[in-house]
Amino acid sequence: MKQKSDRERGTLSHRGDEPHLLREIFRTYQALMSGLSRQTGMPAARFSLMRQLVLAEAAAGVTGLARRLEIDPAAVTRQVQELARAGLVRRRADPRDARRRLVELTPKGRKLFAAIHERHHELERALATELGEREMRQAAELLVRLRAWIDGQAAEPGEGRR
Repeated sequence: MKQKSDRERGTLSHRGDEPHLLREIFRTYQALMSGLSRQTGMPAARFSLMRQLVLAEAAAGVTGLARRLEIDPAAVTRQVQELARAGLVRRRADPRDARRRLVELTPKGRKLFAAIHERHHELERALATELGEREMRQAAELLVRLRAWIDGQAAEPGEGRR
């Protein structure tokens, strides 16, 4: 009788305490976003949306924002509603298509974004002090290469989105 593999049994073929690059990247991202969210009082998803509005340099539609953030438009709509309630964004009709609503940061939203963005830079400077400029550059280059590889995997025929 053939024995089942670890995969078929749903078990690990290793102890689980070995370093794994993808797990460490994910855990580091979680720790970073959780810490920044606690320090700034803003969830990472909202900050990411605000960042996209700054990068757009003009009012943007929900569908376009969702595409750039690679999330569902309904999730963007919920975030926009939260940001609007806080007075950080405003929604207005698209002058070219009355069915669409455009979103833009308010002055209050721009000011808050700038403060949180500066906090991100402070953290990066502190990290550079700890790691050194060379290691920071190497880490950034490695992560860019990893992301490009992942993007390439997702773009292969027959594959869905990441």
